[in-house]
Amino acid sequence: MGHEVFVYWPNILGYIRLVLIFTAWKAFNNPAVFFTSYSISVILDGLDGWTARRFSQTSRFGAWLDVVVDNLGRSMVWGQLYEWGWLVSSVEWCVFVCNHNAHGAQWKNSFTNSPQWVQTFMAKGLYQSLIKGFQ
Repeated sequence: MGHEVFVYWPNILGYIRLVLIFTAWKAFNNPAVFFTSYSISVILDGLDGWTARRFSQTSRFGAWLDVVVDNLGRSMVWGQLYEWGWLVSSVEWCVFVCNHNAHGAQWKNSFTNSPQWVQTFMAKGLYQSLIKGFQ
């Protein structure tokens, strides 16, 4: 991986998303700033993958950055909304760490080589059920 990957357009969108998420986090008690910052971040999340494919700027770093920024955003929301939100966030981070190194950008597609607890957590909608339990 050359250093040019750090200035790929989709990664630049990821850096902007980081700033927006930290802005939203800091302004959580200011609904207008929070909603605007977080919403723009979500929109850019949809654009970064399209941009990567459109300009042939896909990379392992970009896939990693995208998931890290996604997890940071969700961690912030879970942690601010629920006393036990850190638990959901912690499990998301653990699943990511356990799988991303082995599978790279395809980390969400296969859990067969993951630790048993990750396979169990991701199987049969358990993860979705846990999230619904917090809502």
